[in-house]
Amino acid sequence: MCGINGIFYMKGNSLASSMELVRAMNTSIAHRGPDDEGIWSSLDDRLFLGHRRLSIIDLTTLGHQPMKDENGNAIIFNGEIYNYKELKNELNSEIHFKTGSDTEVVFELYKQHGHAALKQLNGMFAFAFWNQHNETLFLARDRAGKKPLYYTLHDGKFAFSSEIKALLTLPWIKAIPDQEALYHFLTYNQLPAPLTMFEGISKLDAGECMTLHRGHIKIESYWNIEPQNFEAKSESEISDTLYHQLEKSVNYRMVADVPVGAFLSGGVDSSAVVALMRAQSSATIKTFAVGFDGQSNYDERVYADNVSKMFNTEHYEKNIKPEDIANCLPLIIDSFDEPMADATCIPIYFISQLARQKGTIVVQTGDGADELFSGYRAWMKYQKIYPWYHIYNKFPASLKKGMASIVNETNNEASAIREIFSRAAHGQELFWGGAKAFKESTKRSFLTAPYLANIGDINSYSIIQKYKRDFTQLQAKHPWLTDTDWMCYLGLKFQIPSKYLYRMDKLGMANSIEIRNPFLDYNMINTAFSIHSNYKTKNKEPKYILKKSLERILPPEILYRKKMGFCVPLQEWAGEIMLDYTEQNLKSFTRNIELFSEAGLNAQIRAIRKGNKAYTNQLWTIYFLMAWFKKWMSA
Repeated sequence: MCGINGIFYMKGNSLASSMELVRAMNTSIAHRGPDDEGIWSSLDDRLFLGHRRLSIIDLTTLGHQPMKDENGNAIIFNGEIYNYKELKNELNSEIHFKTGSDTEVVFELYKQHGHAALKQLNGMFAFAFWNQHNETLFLARDRAGKKPLYYTLHDGKFAFSSEIKALLTLPWIKAIPDQEALYHFLTYNQLPAPLTMFEGISKLDAGECMTLHRGHIKIESYWNIEPQNFEAKSESEISDTLYHQLEKSVNYRMVADVPVGAFLSGGVDSSAVVALMRAQSSATIKTFAVGFDGQSNYDERVYADNVSKMFNTEHYEKNIKPEDIANCLPLIIDSFDEPMADATCIPIYFISQLARQKGTIVVQTGDGADELFSGYRAWMKYQKIYPWYHIYNKFPASLKKGMASIVNETNNEASAIREIFSRAAHGQELFWGGAKAFKESTKRSFLTAPYLANIGDINSYSIIQKYKRDFTQLQAKHPWLTDTDWMCYLGLKFQIPSKYLYRMDKLGMANSIEIRNPFLDYNMINTAFSIHSNYKTKNKEPKYILKKSLERILPPEILYRKKMGFCVPLQEWAGEIMLDYTEQNLKSFTRNIELFSEAGLNAQIRAIRKGNKAYTNQLWTIYFLMAWFKKWMSA
C-alpha cells in the first residue's frame, strides 16, 4: 500500500524544477507511505515519477520504488496483488526476479503484455508503467475501484496522483470548483468518476486503464461483471459455491509479510471474515471495534466481543465520547481532499487509528456484501413497488404528470410517495441508491441564479441514467438479472467505489494502514451476479443465500439478528457544533463561494434548527461543504 505521483510532459520541454515538484507531491501524501520514498526521471526527462511506500510485501529495500530496469522502463505501484506468487511461477522461467515483491511481478507482466496483463491480476491497485522503447505511459485502476487515481492535463503537462492534494501542490493547478460536480454532490454526497470537485481534475473509474502515447490519451474499460447462469444449481449447491468463493477471497487477503487483522462489528459480514481468517491461520489475529459512550442504539461492541471470544482473537475497542467527535470533525475535513459528506467516516477514522496504535498495518473488512447480496431491509419496499411501477410507467405521460401534480399538493417535499410519482412523471428509474441529500427543487432553492443559469438544465438523474444504460446492456446478455440486481449493480458501480472504498482508502491511509475487502474480489462479484435475486431476499430475509452459506461457521444469533449498521449519534453529540459553525460562517461562505444563496441556505438551517431529525444528513452536508471549501478552496 503506497502513494504514487507523476508528471509527464506530453509536449514542450520539461521544467527544470520537475524533480522538486514531484518531491513536493510525495511530501503531501507522506501518510500513505511512511516507510520509504523514491523519485525517478526517464532518460529523456519527459516523465518524472514519485513514490511513497508502506511496506506490506517484501519489507526489504529491494522493494524500493520507482522500480526500473536497465532498458529505462519503470513502474510505480499502489496496492497489493494477491495472486502474485502464482503469476510469478507462470512467467517465463528465464526471468531472474530480484525481489520478493508483487510490484516486480506486475512490472514483468507489463513488459510482456501491456494492458493485457490486467486480466491476470487479482488485487487492489493503481499504478503507472513506463515503456521506454515505445515511449508510452500506461495507468490502471483495479476492477472494484479500491485504489484511487486522479489526473489532470494542462498545456501539455499531464500529472497524476493517489490524492488530489498532491496535484494541488503543482503551480499550474488552481483550486476552482467544478460547478456540475457540485450540483450532483448536493444530491449524492459523493461523486462518480470522472468527476471531482475541482475543475480540470478527473479520476480514473474502477476497472479503467489509460494509455498516453505521442500526445494522445486513450481511456478504456478493461473489465465488466462476468456472471454465470446458476439457474440449474440447487440452493445447497449455490450455498456451497458462495462459501468456498468467500473462503478463497479471505485466504488471498491473508497474503502479507506483516500481521493481518480485521475490523469487527459483530455483524454478519465482518464476523464471517474473522471466522474464515481463523480457519486459515493459527497465528494471533487482532480485531478492532468502536462504540459510542452511553449510546446503546449505536453500539455493537457486545456482539463484536462475543465473536472475538468465539474465534479467539486479540480484541481491542475504542469507546468514542462526545469530545472525540468534536475533535475529529476537522481531521475528517483535512483527510478528504475530495469531499464525501458521510458521517460514518467518524467511526472509521477512530477504528483505523486504533488498529495502527496496536501495531496492525493490514486489516480485512466486510464491506460490499450488502450491495452484492441485497442486504438492506430498506430495499424491500422497492422490491415490492417495482412490479407496479413498471405497469404504471406504461400509462400516458399526461396522466402521470397530472397524478404527480395532485400528489405534490397533498404531500410534503420529503414524502416518499411524492418522490415515486415525480420520478414516474419524468420517466425516471425508481431506485436512486445513495441519493440521500437534497432533492432537485430543494437544491435550486439555495443556489444562486447566476450559477443555475450557468449550469443550464442539468439534472442529477443523469448520474443514475448512465449506470442504468450499462446495466440494461448487461441484462440483455444475462436475462435472469432483475430489479433487485439493478439495485445491487448501482451499489457496486456507484456507492462502493465512490463512497465505501473511497472513505476506507482515505481514512485508512490517513492512519497509514491498508484495508482489504474480500467480498469485493472480482470472482466474488461475478458469483454474486450469477445468483438469482430470489435467493438474495427470501422469506423476508435480506442476504438470505449468504447467510445460509455461513450457517456452517456462524451461529443464528449473529446471522439473523437485526442489522444495526455503522451509525453515528451525530444529531445527539454534534448537532449544535455543526449548527453553530454553519450559522457563524454562513455570510462569509456565501460571499466567498458565489454559488450559494445566503437566504436559501439560511432557510435550510432554520428548518434544521426546528429539531426534525430527518434533516440530520442535510445538516452534515451543509456543514461539511462549508468546512471543506474553507480548507480546500480557501472559502
